[in-house]
Formats: sequence, structure tokens, C-alpha cells
Amino acid sequence: MSDAEIARLREEIADVDREIVAHVAKRLHLAEQLGVEKKLEGRPVVAEDTEDRVFTRLLTEGATRGISLSFAEGLARLLIDESVHVQDLVRLPKSAKQKILVIGGAGQMGRWLCRYFRSRGYDVVVNDIAGPLEDFPFEPDLAKGIRAADVVAVAVPMSVCADILTRIEAIQPKALVFDVASLKAPIEKQLRAMGHAGLRVASVHPVFGPNLWPLSSGNITFSDCGNAVAVVEAKELFRASGASFVDVSLDHHDEFMAFLLGLTHFCLLTFARCVAQSPFDLAGLKRSAGTTFSRLSSAAVGLLADSPSLLRDIQALNPHTATVHRRIRDVLDEWKRATEAPDGSSFYRLIEGARTYFGSGKPL
Repeated sequence: MSDAEIARLREEIADVDREIVAHVAKRLHLAEQLGVEKKLEGRPVVAEDTEDRVFTRLLTEGATRGISLSFAEGLARLLIDESVHVQDLVRLPKSAKQKILVIGGAGQMGRWLCRYFRSRGYDVVVNDIAGPLEDFPFEPDLAKGIRAADVVAVAVPMSVCADILTRIEAIQPKALVFDVASLKAPIEKQLRAMGHAGLRVASVHPVFGPNLWPLSSGNITFSDCGNAVAVVEAKELFRASGASFVDVSLDHHDEFMAFLLGLTHFCLLTFARCVAQSPFDLAGLKRSAGTTFSRLSSAAVGLLADSPSLLRDIQALNPHTATVHRRIRDVLDEWKRATEAPDGSSFYRLIEGARTYFGSGKPL
């Protein structure tokens, strides 16, 4: 075996090592969250029947992948023992002495907000037309819940968000109010009216899904609706997440999201549609780890798990979507002309431009 091949294999092993450590870190993070829930419910950290099921599951997974029983047992014991240790170390946060009403708390991002704020010592109350959310106090009377809250988080679908904000404005609450809508055009009028009325209102957008980990890898945008102090207060609520904060004006938020979300979603949806309409059975190939098809398939599957109405709203409710679609058509024509050219210079030039933008620096 050549030195070059040995070096290549060692680099692959290093890549796998990094993935293993990342997955272990995520597992321990989830164990820590589980420890918080157990202590909030007054449950013991160790449950022998659960440990037995986890141990058996890990041994079974190891056996199906040709891992020796002794190694699988050792790995399972290490993972379980460290998870128990992490849960033992959990200390519930001190009460923040603030009540947060999450309107739309039964939705995906609403649930995330409820868990996030509760884990940081806030008293969380839910209001949702879908009904109560397990493990959280429920307030069916929206007006009553708003008046009793120190903070009101609006996490309802964009199609009804404007109506909810209008109802909140009519109550004239003293609470800090913020939304987490992916687009601001459908609610910009209401947000500005609330700001002009002197309400403590800010517009927030966690630019990630409810399963992001670690949170520090995410971005949260904040938009001033006429009350700069409210923006500062909203940022403090999310400071512990470790996410990066991005200030975006209401005027430019949706144009930004047209490329960050709309373009990304549209490309993945187009990929998924084209593959589904192909004459080949390509579904199984998504498990071919390391290929471009595998990576795109994984991203598309993750996107398709989102609410269809949310995916449509991100396209249909953004006034800048038509601009992005025109840009896509222009770029497709560029690639078509470059592909059909008698030599590869145009094609290579397009690749070089993209590499420069993303900082690749790889020579052609």
C-alpha cells in the first residue's frame, strides 16, 4: 500500500472520528435535556428498565453492523453511564420570575419556545386553538393570558398572525410582545402600528427549525418595529441560546429571506420533484453515503418533513419570490449556454465565480 493511500485512509478515519464525537456530544446534550425534564417532573434519573432497553438496542445495532459483542457492550456501558452522569449534574435554573405566554404553543416552533423558556427558569403558559400542550399550563382565554403575561410570544401560522397581533394591540398590554414569523410582509402593518402605539414590540425570526443542535450554530434575526428597547429585551430572552444575533430592518427582512429560505427551499423542492418524476427508482440511492445525491436527498427529506402550508407560505407570501424565480431562470439559461458552448471556458468561469463567492479557493 502506498504512502498516499495510507494518508487518504487516515484522513477518512479522522473524518469519521469527528462525526463520532459530534454524535456523542449531541447524545449527551439530549440526555441533559432529558435530565431537566425528569427533575421538573420529580422523576428519578435512573430507570433500570429503560437502561435495559437502551443497552439491548445498542447491542442489536452493533450486531447488525458486524461489531463484536465485547466492543458493543463496552460502548453501550460508556454511553449509558455518561448519560446518567450528565443527568445527575443537571441543576434546574433559578426562577426568572417572569411569565411567558406562547400563543401557538402546540406548533413546532411554539413547542420549541416552550421548552427553551422553561429550561431557563421562565413560567410558560400556552394558548392555542389546537388545545393544551402536555406538561404546560393552558390558558384558553387569549385576552386573560395576555394581560397576565410579562412576555407574549406569537408563534402562530403566518396566515393568522396578523389577526392575532391586531387582537393583542387592542388589549394594549404592558408585556413585551414578539413574533417568530418567517416572513414579515404579512404582518408588517400590524407590527408598525403596535410600535407607533407605544407597545413593547419586536419582531424575531429564529432562522432554524425546532431540532437544530447545537443552538449556538444558529442565527436569530431581530427587527425594530419602533421600540428599540423592546429589541434589546427580546435579545436578552435568547442570549442563553448562544445563537448569533442579526439585526435586519423590517424593510429588508423578506428580501433577505427570499434568498436564504425561498431560494433554498425552491431548489430542494425542484430537486425532489425532478427525482420523483424520473424514470428510475432512485429512492434507495439516498443511502449511498458521501455522494452529492445522498446529501441533497437528505436535505430534501428534511425539508419535506416541514408543514406543507409553511413551505407554501414562504413562497407565496414573500413579495420578493418572483424576483428569485426570475433569477433562477436566468441562471439556468447561463448554465445551459455554458454547457452547450464548444469549449469549457464559460462553464469553468461560472464555477470559478461560485467558488470565489463561497471561499473555496480550489484551483480548476
